[in-house]
Amino acid sequence: MVNFENLGFSPELKAAIKQMGYKQATEVQEKSIPLMVSGKNVISKSFTGSGKTAAFGIAISERILKGESQGALVLCPTRELASQVKEEIERINQKTDLKVFAVYGGTKMSADDKILSKRIDILCATPGRLLDHFKHRRLNPQTFDTVVLDEADRMLDMGFIKDIKHILSYIMPERTHLFSATLTGSVAKLIEKFIPDYEEVIVAHEIVGNSLIQKKQVFSREEKFPKLLEWIKKTDNGRILIFVATKRTADFLDEKLRRKGFKSTTIHGDKSQRAREASLERFKEGRKKILIATDVAARGLQIDNVELVINLDRARDADTHKHRIGRTGRMGKEGLAVTFIPKEDSDKSFFKDLGINYKQFPKRGGRRFPGQGAPRGRGFPGRGSGGPRNRRDTFPRGRSQYNDMHAGPQGSGSHSSSSGPHGSGPKNRRQKKGKRSNDYVYGS
Repeated sequence: MVNFENLGFSPELKAAIKQMGYKQATEVQEKSIPLMVSGKNVISKSFTGSGKTAAFGIAISERILKGESQGALVLCPTRELASQVKEEIERINQKTDLKVFAVYGGTKMSADDKILSKRIDILCATPGRLLDHFKHRRLNPQTFDTVVLDEADRMLDMGFIKDIKHILSYIMPERTHLFSATLTGSVAKLIEKFIPDYEEVIVAHEIVGNSLIQKKQVFSREEKFPKLLEWIKKTDNGRILIFVATKRTADFLDEKLRRKGFKSTTIHGDKSQRAREASLERFKEGRKKILIATDVAARGLQIDNVELVINLDRARDADTHKHRIGRTGRMGKEGLAVTFIPKEDSDKSFFKDLGINYKQFPKRGGRRFPGQGAPRGRGFPGRGSGGPRNRRDTFPRGRSQYNDMHAGPQGSGSHSSSSGPHGSGPKNRRQKKGKRSNDYVYGS
């Protein structure tokens, strides 16, 4: 790795980088910064934790400071990422007078008026909100001659392709840079149309793989919450990030951990933008030790010193899993990620793809799970013969891929009034919500 002192950019930026604790440039920084500063378009295949935000943040700031660019726009897929990127670039420019702002959805458009009336050197934005400002003539597209597409693959996955095309057509930038975990498919088509001449930077390996230890925690139905508490107690003073499948699960677990005396908070889509930012700020400052999140927080969040990531509920695919665990072991630092695996889970191939050595469990009585037949309806498993007795010991009901992972244990009794013909699931799919079973059993 190259020392930042040996990279050619302004003393003010070098002083800020030193103050931030960065000494050696990562691979993507070493390769991208000189190209971008020289005025080349850069297409980079880089992964979570590679240091790409600092790479393009330093480069676009340097060009503006040298008078070679009048302004830069950074497009991000989510509000959280736009806010995080803005904070990172502000830190990079703490010794300069460049003005860095962010605009994104979740707030009133009129709230952005104060920002848009000021001089803007670098703007971080989500596509939808930025396009609204362009259409309402609140912001002049010619303010920017440089565009950075951050997490481009994620933006396209979220359906922002039309918005991005409109934005690029409005601005017609002199320089366009793209950072993405993949450069194929729709990303490749976007590059072909809007970035004809570019230099390609490929990060040879995922940074998160070098210093990250992955472990599995196999659990039975009654052990999940006690096992979670064990991992939390093992972590002394570091931050812990817990990923769950649903918003209701996040709130339920937060309440349960608070009752146990832990300082926890949540971030998910049902919280207002202000509440989400407040939760992140408390977690970053150390006022909260545990952050419980749905996958809205899985990509791009700049949170330093996360000691432990816990996948309490399995990610929907290998890519989401990768970005979850990428919150720890960043920039070469050591990190630990633990994935909780139910004993009864039949989807062994998923864990095999993740590189987790999953022990094969024998089938029991020809059924998928002990005490339960095949899942029915919308994924709400029936109570079976041993449903939870105490509502406080259960996770809330919710439409989730994990509902069919936590069945009740075998027992001798029966609940004919709430079981279908196979011993599980409600007889009537239109049955009242209150009659459905609670899906997550954690114990006390």
